[in-house]
Amino acid sequence: MVETRWSSFDLIFFDCDSTLSAIEGIDELARHKGKEWRVGVLTEKAMNGDLDLAEVYGKRLQAIRPTRGQLNAIAERYWETLVPDAEAVIAALRLLGKQVFIVSGGLAEPVRAFGKRLGVPPENIRAVELEYNELSGDWWRYYQPETQHRQTYLDYDEGPLTVSSGKPAIIQALAGDKHGRRLMVGDGSSDLAARPVVDLFVGFGGVVSREKVRTGADVFISANSLAPVLALAAGPAGYARLVNTPYQALFQKGLALAHSSGMSINRPELQSAFDKAFPTP
Repeated sequence: MVETRWSSFDLIFFDCDSTLSAIEGIDELARHKGKEWRVGVLTEKAMNGDLDLAEVYGKRLQAIRPTRGQLNAIAERYWETLVPDAEAVIAALRLLGKQVFIVSGGLAEPVRAFGKRLGVPPENIRAVELEYNELSGDWWRYYQPETQHRQTYLDYDEGPLTVSSGKPAIIQALAGDKHGRRLMVGDGSSDLAARPVVDLFVGFGGVVSREKVRTGADVFISANSLAPVLALAAGPAGYARLVNTPYQALFQKGLALAHSSGMSINRPELQSAFDKAFPTP
């Protein structure tokens, strides 16, 4: 339970696709293969909670069969479609000493590369690992970059991130015995499943607004910006530390969105606590 006095959060968990980046990586891969509609329908049903992710994960990958080189291209697409203020919010959170994590049902190689550019340590990133075929030919060429780029998807590692209810286990494992309150930000049903293991669940609808997430979240951001996350996570004490830094304006932008139609708080006690901490100008 969140206290009636708005406090700060210490462990900040982000989804990746449609949260930190405006694309779904696997749908982007499908688009390159001419299978965007088939794969996109499965993704949407899983994210809306109409199908369990376990029912669609393998089907999508079998339809696409991506190469390692194509996955590298998705990492670049993640960066090109960065959600507004995502990079600055993560930088500000890290400046405040927060621990930032990415927990994604996306594919591990592009998610890790994207997270690294955002400044998230590799050990704080979890996504789905793939296995690749070993191309025929001279064995000593196997580890050459041009050979690895051509390796094709063979299988994926089934686990908590390939089922709709799996993210709580990953968050619990990452948090371990780390001290502090937990906040999760995500857009899909698999993210909402983490609500019982975090102190505040923030639904993000800036890319795709899903009704189940909007109504089930403690807080829902409808603006196409992650700036409100900084205000939610840092609290008044965090704002005091960001005054006269490059992130003061970002914090104020987040508050402006929070006090407008850009964000809604679904629990009255949370709304009251937030309004006391950050009165409307």
